Amino acid sequence: MEEKLAKVDDVSQKSFDFVVVGGGVSGCTIASRLSENPNVSVALLEAGVSHFGDPLVSVPDGWMQQVFNPEYDWVFRTTTQDKVTNSVTTPSGGPDKSFYWSRGKGLGGGSSINFLFWTRPQREEIDAVEALGNAGWNWERFFEAAKRAESFHSTAVNNDPKFLELYSEKSVGHSGPVPISFCKTVSGAEWYFQKALEAHGVKTLEDGLGGSLSGTFKSTANIDPRTGMRSTAATSYLLPALDRPNLKVLTRAYVNRIVTKRDGDDTIGTGVEFEHDGREHIVHATKEVILCAGTVKSPHILEFSGIGNRKVLEPLGIPVQIDLPSVGENLQDHLIFTSCVFEMNNDHRFVTSETITLPEVQAQLRALYGENGIPISLACTGVTFLPLQLISDRVEELIESFEKRIQQKLVDLRPGLKDQYEQQLKMLRDKDVPDIEIVVFPVNVHPQGPPKPHVGLLPSIGRPFSRGSIHANSNDPKVQPTIEPNYLEEEIDLEILLESAKFVRKVTADGPWKDVSVAELIPGSSITTEEELREFVKSNVSTTWHSSGTCSLAPKDKGGVVDTHLKVYGTKNIRVADLSILPLLTVVHTQATTYGIAEQAIDIIKGDYGI
Repeated sequence: MEEKLAKVDDVSQKSFDFVVVGGGVSGCTIASRLSENPNVSVALLEAGVSHFGDPLVSVPDGWMQQVFNPEYDWVFRTTTQDKVTNSVTTPSGGPDKSFYWSRGKGLGGGSSINFLFWTRPQREEIDAVEALGNAGWNWERFFEAAKRAESFHSTAVNNDPKFLELYSEKSVGHSGPVPISFCKTVSGAEWYFQKALEAHGVKTLEDGLGGSLSGTFKSTANIDPRTGMRSTAATSYLLPALDRPNLKVLTRAYVNRIVTKRDGDDTIGTGVEFEHDGREHIVHATKEVILCAGTVKSPHILEFSGIGNRKVLEPLGIPVQIDLPSVGENLQDHLIFTSCVFEMNNDHRFVTSETITLPEVQAQLRALYGENGIPISLACTGVTFLPLQLISDRVEELIESFEKRIQQKLVDLRPGLKDQYEQQLKMLRDKDVPDIEIVVFPVNVHPQGPPKPHVGLLPSIGRPFSRGSIHANSNDPKVQPTIEPNYLEEEIDLEILLESAKFVRKVTADGPWKDVSVAELIPGSSITTEEELREFVKSNVSTTWHSSGTCSLAPKDKGGVVDTHLKVYGTKNIRVADLSILPLLTVVHTQATTYGIAEQAIDIIKGDYGI
């Protein structure tokens, strides 16, 4: 398929109606949808390569070999995080309190490297976006747009029929570009965790995609069951569009900045400056420049285009076009407790990242599935989303403490942050709105000794109260920006993680889970008191690579970067249409949400131009 991609001369100094920056989930979606109209010309620029036909991308568990590989991964890195106590092991083997932020590099972006979860937010989370002053950004519109991206396919056979594949026909799309399904190979531990949860009052959901998430269920995945391969934005949206003469897709095109000019009080994007094979080029945009470079790179590119906080840009020698201090602010990221790990009983033939490579396990799975050439691979599918109200009796205590903190620092809060916190606290009080996730993770992140069935039960905080930022720190656009997530800056985040860890230990202490597990290896029996567990959580946290907020959708005086049409304030024709616009992070994995944002953006753009 490489021959169908554009050459630099097809793009450089050429004019297109729309220039899309970034070939990830949103970029592929928007470029494909816009080019459906033969009268609209589109150029898509991607810094990475295509990865078409690459087995590390197409095989579902190939992500384990992609991470930290700069051909597939941007390998971003945060600043040192003072509020955590863990020493993160770096790829070079040394300890550090910074975090590596893996992000997909190449066509397909994060859809090529993620853990394959296909989950949709809680209804109230999306309605909260509208309540922040964003008319039209509500659950109903999002839900219909999001379903348009997907095509659900049933799975003929799986290795654990007890772990039910439940869904509602009304809550999934049936004719969209992205094939989704229930993964056929699971660890086998998921059903036992479901039963353990049920014994503690957690219901198993019959519809995990319809906007009511409180409960436990088997997640769908971006896997095409007809081939067993990963469905990416590149293969699903872009590949079928490559023959269109009005679409040019250029890879290895590193975007430096948006080229702008002034029109009265407004700024107009006239094109995009990019580097290809060591040379700088410009592609011209006659209608719009659409940024789809993600939570890290979209604000970074805006800043290099002179759109951002004057106090950030002027010291770097970047000419200020629009003084917009909200660019790069409001960063939020899911934080997960990584070390609640169990050794499982060998008698139950659990399939984990360690045991799936064993010849006897491979033989058992091939006997079940047949020799049809479809690869045997493992994906995570066991998800549970729970309100803090269900698992802890400390909710009101935590809310009251945080409200006092808000009052103490009210004058220092960024514009709009108090409104965000009010929405978060409203959801925290709601007994039907989940606040945390627990993932059944059959991948051993603490390998030691011979292969054994190890399974993690990993809780994460869904809507963190801590806020960070992403900003340029050099006048060289190839220097990675400063990523400051401020993990655990707000104490309530740590306490929610602590309550989640306590709940996991409670659920696994007896009954269905204890019957099939040998021991809790980590934290282990030496961690007994609440204070010991709190300190252990602080020393064993990680990002889940689900950041948002740096180009927030909000009124300008409330910290917004883009308006309800996703146009950057102060510009006539520069939009941002990726996860960075989400002003409040939602509790779920963000892949399906990003497709939904892109599809909703297409509705807006087509409506604005009548195309």
